[in-house]
Amino acid sequence: MAFAACDDTTDTIGSSITNNVDNISIQDQVFNVTTRSIVSGPVLSRNNTGMIGKVKDPETGTYVSGDYMTQLGVLSSFSLDTLEYIRNAHNGKIEADSCYLLVSYQTYYGDTLAPMKVTAYEMSKPMSEDQEYYSDYDAFKGGWVSEDNRHASATYNLNTTNMAFKIYLNKPYTAKDGKTYNNYGSYIMNTFVEHPEYFKSNNLFLNKVCPGFYIKQTGGIGNVANVWNTELQFYYKLQKTVKSSTGNDSIVSGLNYNRFDGTEEVLQLNKINNDEQTMAKLAKDETCTYLKSPAGIFTEVTLPVEDIMKGHENDTLNTATVTFPRMNNVDNNNDYQFSVPSTILMVQADSLNAFFENSKLTDNRTSYTATYNQSSTGVKNAYTFYNISNLITTMYKNKGKSDNWNKVVLVPVTLTTSTQNSSTVITKINHDMTLASTRLIKGTDDATADYTTKNGKRVASGPVQIKVIYSKFKQ
Repeated sequence: MAFAACDDTTDTIGSSITNNVDNISIQDQVFNVTTRSIVSGPVLSRNNTGMIGKVKDPETGTYVSGDYMTQLGVLSSFSLDTLEYIRNAHNGKIEADSCYLLVSYQTYYGDTLAPMKVTAYEMSKPMSEDQEYYSDYDAFKGGWVSEDNRHASATYNLNTTNMAFKIYLNKPYTAKDGKTYNNYGSYIMNTFVEHPEYFKSNNLFLNKVCPGFYIKQTGGIGNVANVWNTELQFYYKLQKTVKSSTGNDSIVSGLNYNRFDGTEEVLQLNKINNDEQTMAKLAKDETCTYLKSPAGIFTEVTLPVEDIMKGHENDTLNTATVTFPRMNNVDNNNDYQFSVPSTILMVQADSLNAFFENSKLTDNRTSYTATYNQSSTGVKNAYTFYNISNLITTMYKNKGKSDNWNKVVLVPVTLTTSTQNSSTVITKINHDMTLASTRLIKGTDDATADYTTKNGKRVASGPVQIKVIYSKFKQ
C-alpha cells in the first residue's frame, strides 16, 4: 500500500509539459462567460427527417405540431416487369392493384396509443431546389399545394414493432391531362408506358410525373413521429402461360411491386407550428438559458475575448475550454419530458443562417460541435467544447467589425455521418427537428455568482467559465 499527498495548484504546469531548456513560459487563467436565451424564430427547413404529429409541451403547456413535404427519387434504371404479363392479369390493361405511401419513422415521442390522423396532398408543383425554405413556410399560400389535391387521409397509432404506417392511395385518380385511373399506382405505371423518358432523372420525374407529397397533421394530440423515409409503393399482378414438362399449357400468376423513396437527392422540408409568444416569454427567464427544438430557443454566448487577450497579445493561445452545465428537469416524474439535445453547434452569431444555408460543416476555427455528456468521464451533465482557441484568435483579429464580433450561438443539431477509410466523418449538419429541450446554467460576469435565491426561486447563475492556457518564449 502507498499513500501520497499533492496540491491542486497550477504553478508547475509549465515544467510538467516542457523542459526548462526550451525557455517556454506557460500560464493558465479562467474567465467568466455571459449567456442569454434568444428565440430562434423559423429555422432552415431542409432536413433528412420529417416530423409529423401534435403534442403538448410539458414545459410550457402549449402545443407543438409538425407537417412535412417530401419529394420522391427515381433511379434511371427504373422499369416495369414484362408488360404482357401485367396486361394478362388485368384484362389487357396496365393497372396497379394497390398503392400507398409507407411512412417509416425511427424514433417517436408521446403516447403510442393516441389515435392520430394525417392527410396526404399531392404537390401541385415541385418545390424549387434553388430556394431556401424555413420552418414557417406555407405550402398552401405558396401555391405548392391546393385543397383540390387532397389525396387520402389515414388514422393510425404509432406501431412500435413495424415503426411505420400507411396512407392508401387506392381511390380513382384524375391526372392533369384529364385521364382517370383506378388508383395512383396505375397512373404511375401508365405514365411510364407512355413516357419512359420521364423516369430517367429526378428533375423530369418531379416536373412531369410526381412533384411530391405534403403530409399534414389533421387530427389527434398525443405523439409525434420522426420520419426517416416516405415511400410510394404500388403492387400489381402478373400472369403468364408456361408449358409443363409434358407439353401442356398452364397459367402462372404472381404479384410484384415497385417503389420510389424520399432520398437525400431530393427535398424534404419540415413545417413546424410553435407558439412564438410562449418562446419569447421563456427566453426572458433570467434563472437559466434554454436549448429548445424544433425552431424554439437558442443560447447566445458572449466570449470575454478582450479580457483573454489583454496582456497576451504576443503570446500563443494554446487551449481554450468552455463547459456549459445543464440543469436537471424540475419534474423528473413526468414520463413525457422532451429529450435532452444530444449534439449542439457553436457558431459565430453573424454566420448562423449562412452556416445552414450553405450546408457548411464545422471547421474547428469558427464553428464546433459538442455532445451531451452523461458519462462519468469528463464534465458530466454538460456540453464541453474542449479547444476553441482558434475562434478566440479569429474574433480578436476581427474586433469591432460588427456588434456581434465576440458572440456565438449554441444550436441543437443533428449530424449525418459516413465511414471513410475506417474513420467516421460528418457529412451534413442540420437543425434538430426532434422534440428536445434543456436548461443551461446562466453565465454572468459576476465572479462571485453561484446558486442564489431570487424572489423565493433558486437561480442558477453561473459562473460559466472559459479556461485558457498561454505560452510564450522567455526573454
